Amino acid sequence: MVTPFAEGAIVRAGRQARTIAIAALAGPGNVLVLAPHPDDESLGCGAAVAAASRAGKDVLVVALTDGRLSHPHSRLFPPGRLIALRQAELREAVRILTQGTGKTFLLGFPDQGAPATPADRAAVSNRLLHLIDTHTVSALWTTWEKDPHPDHRCAAAIGRAVAHARPGLKLWRYPVWGRFIEDTPEAEDVLYRFDSTALQPEKRAAIDAHRSQMTALIPDDPDGFVMDPQARRHFLESPELFIGDGHV
Repeated sequence: MVTPFAEGAIVRAGRQARTIAIAALAGPGNVLVLAPHPDDESLGCGAAVAAASRAGKDVLVVALTDGRLSHPHSRLFPPGRLIALRQAELREAVRILTQGTGKTFLLGFPDQGAPATPADRAAVSNRLLHLIDTHTVSALWTTWEKDPHPDHRCAAAIGRAVAHARPGLKLWRYPVWGRFIEDTPEAEDVLYRFDSTALQPEKRAAIDAHRSQMTALIPDDPDGFVMDPQARRHFLESPELFIGDGHV
């Protein structure tokens, strides 16, 4: 599968959005990034991760799912091998973005099988709350609830539940595939723009670390995911977008 490309409503709105500094995105403490799949952290907020790290913040990246369905028919990369590859890619991307200081946590839910039951969601929320409390996290960044992928929406719902349990925690949502649709934020939401220009080299290297998603590394699955070069260029060259409640 090759992704189609068309700039969506939120990208157009982002051109007039207020800019936001990393100090406001991170808050006084450290940052936890909840990514639905390995690569969403680099595509959606890679430059902000790099900026937070360079500002002296510890960055924890939690991958909700293992990404095993990006190439479901590959014989060269059956599920176990593909999972291991995608985990290694994530660790390398986080290493690049944080200059080796970032921490990765792999929750291991199957791709397109993010926790759906109340018990599983509660378990994930409790795991995140433990990380937040033990690592002095002041901001949680996760995907937008209107992203057109169930795992992205699940991550957004978990993020809201965690933020509700910790009123002092700042919640930011970053659109990934929501950049290419016509859905818009809710009336109470405020869209901000983070200028990623200065950290483009780091973001490019992190995106490129996800070779299974960006190249023809896995050649034997015609239905496998390969990102369209124009979409990759968009993620690299466009400002990163964050949705919050307007209180920064």
